[in-house]
Amino acid sequence: MHCRSRGNGTLPFSAIFGVHAMANPGLPIGYVFSPSGEDSMEYLKRKILNQVLPSDVIPTADVYSCADPRQIPLSEFKHGPNNEWQFFSTKREGNLIKTTNGHWEENGEEDEIEDGNGGSIGFVRILDFHYSNPKDAEKGEEWHIQEYRVSPAYFTADELVDDNVKEKISNFVLCKIVCEEQIPTPKPPTNSSSDDEE
Repeated sequence: MHCRSRGNGTLPFSAIFGVHAMANPGLPIGYVFSPSGEDSMEYLKRKILNQVLPSDVIPTADVYSCADPRQIPLSEFKHGPNNEWQFFSTKREGNLIKTTNGHWEENGEEDEIEDGNGGSIGFVRILDFHYSNPKDAEKGEEWHIQEYRVSPAYFTADELVDDNVKEKISNFVLCKIVCEEQIPTPKPPTNSSSDDEE
């Protein structure tokens, strides 16, 4: 599913991809932007090629240059589910990316993204944020990035002739940022003095 309604309806990708979406790059009222992995590759490919996006709602920000996730301009993305934000960003190499207030660390191996015919079109990896200051970590927020990068195999030979396109394929990603708050463990109930008296 590519965009889902806060109500009962859904908006198929083909509907957003049509002429109406190009004339009106926003989303219909009540819909949430939540592309699949395959659709994320289409957005990233079109961004790299400077083509019209199916729905132009993803801002660009250098996510990994921010001191910590709270410093990312999250308010610029307004169309996702609660506690999820999406940005086009510059890629950083390595499985550990240091920032001023901590570091992003890769969690597990990179997964391949396939199209409907089983062809490889991209990859996704997950990075978790770790604060260097324990007091920041005590706020109970868990931050993750799902980082999508497109495969050169998803482009035609003509598109790959442009060196600028090749550079963007290597250095440009789509980041889905997710914040999960830890739920405190409930304390066991204690007997009140009135219960003891009974």
